[in-house]
Amino acid sequence: MLRVVLDTNALVAARWKPGGASSRLMDLCIRGVCRGVVCTGVIRENIDILKKVKPSAAYWDFLHRYHSSAEVVADLPEVVVEEDPADSVFLACALGGSADYLVSSDRHLCVLDGIEGLRIGNAARVFRDHPELGNRVIGPPP
Repeated sequence: MLRVVLDTNALVAARWKPGGASSRLMDLCIRGVCRGVVCTGVIRENIDILKKVKPSAAYWDFLHRYHSSAEVVADLPEVVVEEDPADSVFLACALGGSADYLVSSDRHLCVLDGIEGLRIGNAARVFRDHPELGNRVIGPPP
């Protein structure tokens, strides 16, 4: 099963574009087609940032279902993203959780693509790399 860590920018994209690649990927995780991977630091960052974009109650429910369906990783390696240390938690979660992808559009994370076999890029890349995922999902409510 494909394992993914979603950076908060992917979750914000899902909030603004309900039928887009990020929301479709979240939906696949909820449905058990893919496995979301989180840690407490990732969840905390997701919630803190998403509060600023004022999502609907339906989106909060969608996010809660995503977090609830995800595997929680507790044993994280010590890594530092030099350009933006706050994003280190996403890289640590992905590496500690043996994720296949760290889904992010942050340039300073994307330049680390391939580190320890981890693929880093936006949600559309996951669908390009895995066409079998197709368009089988509906996405979150508006």
